[in-house]
Amino acid sequence: MTKNYFFTFLALFILSFSTSATTYTSAQNGNWMDFMTWSPFGVPLPGDIVVIDHAVIMDTSFAYSTGSITVNSGGSLINDSFGRDLWLNGASAQFQSTGVVTLRSILVSSGAFTNSGTLNVKRVANYSTFINNNSMLGVDSMYNDGEFYNHWSLRIMTFFNNNTMNNYGTIQGLINVVDSMWNEGTFINDIGAILKADSATNNGVFTNDGAIEYFQFTNYVNGVFTNNNSLSFDDITNLGDFTNNGNMIGAHSMWNVEDFDNSSTGQITLTTSFLNADSLANTAVFNNDGSFDIGDSFYNFNDITGGSTGSFTMQDTSYNSGTMAGSFEFCDATPASSSPYVDINLGTIDPLITYCTNVGVNENKLLGFTIYPNPTYGLTNIGRTNQYIEVYNIEGKKIIDEYNNQINLENYQSGIYYIVVKDKSGNPLFKEKVVKN
Repeated sequence: MTKNYFFTFLALFILSFSTSATTYTSAQNGNWMDFMTWSPFGVPLPGDIVVIDHAVIMDTSFAYSTGSITVNSGGSLINDSFGRDLWLNGASAQFQSTGVVTLRSILVSSGAFTNSGTLNVKRVANYSTFINNNSMLGVDSMYNDGEFYNHWSLRIMTFFNNNTMNNYGTIQGLINVVDSMWNEGTFINDIGAILKADSATNNGVFTNDGAIEYFQFTNYVNGVFTNNNSLSFDDITNLGDFTNNGNMIGAHSMWNVEDFDNSSTGQITLTTSFLNADSLANTAVFNNDGSFDIGDSFYNFNDITGGSTGSFTMQDTSYNSGTMAGSFEFCDATPASSSPYVDINLGTIDPLITYCTNVGVNENKLLGFTIYPNPTYGLTNIGRTNQYIEVYNIEGKKIIDEYNNQINLENYQSGIYYIVVKDKSGNPLFKEKVVKN
């Protein structure tokens, strides 16, 4: 994918460099090419030092290899109806703004562009240093092959990162979500940062320490993706290396084709189905040392591993024609009648794997507990007499603590919740999961 796909720099008019730099400061509102706009009297040329404190209309395009342009707070640089372009192509070329800037295209070959005001631009190509400290709006396309730092708000339609991109603020679409994004370089979504995208592909190194909302996400064959915080999505396909140390919530499905590690701190909640399969090379490996709650079905055709801290929970079909190895907990809400408690098993299952649904039901009957209905639309009955009940959401936050034989989840969002029944001394009697529709 070339830079021209994201950026077309049209008819750039390059003025001749002045023999020596002059400092020009705007004296009044007016056009850049109007002598009356500037003090001293004249027209700034590339290489000059320009300070803008007024409303200046950019009625030409520029290439700056030396010199600088500074738009101060209260000042503006806005292109005319033809649309104008700016090119920084020298190591000492600088553009800084705390005011309002509107341009058609920006190309940063070298030098640095810093926006601390409001920047409206259609197309951006960066090969050097680009810093956004405030609002960057209306971007149709951006290609980054340098260092891009977003510290506040970036609204963009499509972007391609081929080098280093650091998000400390918010990246989202012109209206809601980014239409499409592709990462071939290093992308860091930092603590407190937000990224919202429709179609997203990672084929580089991507680390999420903030919050991400994806609709369709593909971690491609060379992609190394690490989630350390919050990731929500509709559908995910992993063709590379994926590590989850945080919280993942999926509205639809997940398909793992290569290597996926859900660590002991990882929590995955999936509304529909999970598929672990590589039909070509048979290399799909899913390691689960955390919790994985599946609202519908579980299908494994290759390798599932995990230690004693790992658990799978599914509400419908469980299928295995591969290998399930380790000592994780496997919980099918509609289990087979005999061990192994997997609906369809055509593969190999480690004898150290435990089956919480089957064991849990027997223990509950011995203690006289019956939990119904499960799934529920609100009310769920627990046992025949009042008990000390605690309810936790998927993030581990206690939402109910009462002495009763019934809980009401009507005002809580759909998902999986954990019920803990304790005796009067606070000792747990049993734990169970309930699904709120």
